[in-house]
Amino acid sequence: MKHSKPNFDKCIDTRYDSQTSMVCRYRNALRFERSDEEDFLYKELLKETSIKEGARIFPHLVYKGVEIHILDETSLMHTKTIKSIDGCITIAKCKLKGYGRVVFESGGNTGTALTEYGQKAGLETFFFIPEENLYLLDSRVFAPKRAHLISVVEPKLVKRAAHLFELSNGLKHIPQTAWRYEASKFRGFFILEYLLEGKKFDWIAQAISAAFGPIGIYLVLMDFVEEIGCLPKFLGVQQEANCPMYNAWKSKKTMIEPPEINSTAPLLSKVMYDVKPHTYGTYKDLTDILINTKGDLTTINHSEFADFLERNFDGRNILDLLKDNGVEITVTDGEVVEKTGLMALAGTVKEIDNGNIERGSKVLCCLTSGISKADGRAKPEYRIPSLEIMINDYGRMVFGQDGNG
Repeated sequence: MKHSKPNFDKCIDTRYDSQTSMVCRYRNALRFERSDEEDFLYKELLKETSIKEGARIFPHLVYKGVEIHILDETSLMHTKTIKSIDGCITIAKCKLKGYGRVVFESGGNTGTALTEYGQKAGLETFFFIPEENLYLLDSRVFAPKRAHLISVVEPKLVKRAAHLFELSNGLKHIPQTAWRYEASKFRGFFILEYLLEGKKFDWIAQAISAAFGPIGIYLVLMDFVEEIGCLPKFLGVQQEANCPMYNAWKSKKTMIEPPEINSTAPLLSKVMYDVKPHTYGTYKDLTDILINTKGDLTTINHSEFADFLERNFDGRNILDLLKDNGVEITVTDGEVVEKTGLMALAGTVKEIDNGNIERGSKVLCCLTSGISKADGRAKPEYRIPSLEIMINDYGRMVFGQDGNG
């Protein structure tokens, strides 16, 4: 597709509303596969794997002269997180490639989406998660016999356990990094359609781990920079207890030094437990965005987040303001269950207070999660106390007494 508004408009499938499926709406804006035949088949599969991957933008509040708008990627998503898009894209790729049994690891959101979309498509799924994060799951997602849930006692071993399981049993490990970029490009097209209507943002803010989201978004926006005038600056927000990207950026290092995290309990966003985001090779792409847009990274800690929730914005707190706009953040026992989406808002307010976002600016905050369907009753089919025990035992428990499947 030549990068122009008329050509982009022609690619939009207006039979699908962006509040229902941005995947189906924008699927024709990209060439995904090498051959025409495979590309056509993949786009047909996207229509089959799509459930609900909706989003919307609405004005939220004005704080110290800065307009804050919300990109709501929670209330209209099937799994209530941005990861519904990853689920739709990834499972369509699996169907295209003929994968029947797949393994993946996650802090919660990605694994839930891949399980739900995978089950709908008839795949057998194996989801590895830090044991401390089980309470973030909805047990009903894992009721099907082919939806396997495996907990790992030590968070730092989750990735290794999933990869060992892949090698031991000949399964396919998903998703690939390129697929994550593709998934985020659909968010970029949604923002692009909004900007091409003549609207403008000075900043885009999002909580990040490996930063697939902003990379995909800006890969789209950079192709249309002449049409939209200029690129919004990017503000990435990491939790202070696990912020390897932030540390590397602020110290001007090209290499990331992962922190030591033995438990997700001290984390503000427990689903963002990954201490090795550099293993995906995304750091250079992120720094390119920060340099090209004159953006920045910031952090939020527990105290700052608690203060943010208690703040008064013209007589209303942030959760009430979101509720007024149809986004009811899930709170259990007085605590927000999934804080990742709100971290972007908290980071934005922090940088307005610090003077880094100037009065008169307009910010688009990506609320990537916040509504939760977790019932706290998810039980793992198998528990991994160590990798050695996993190798010896798991094959027998899942595939039969001889462990050979």
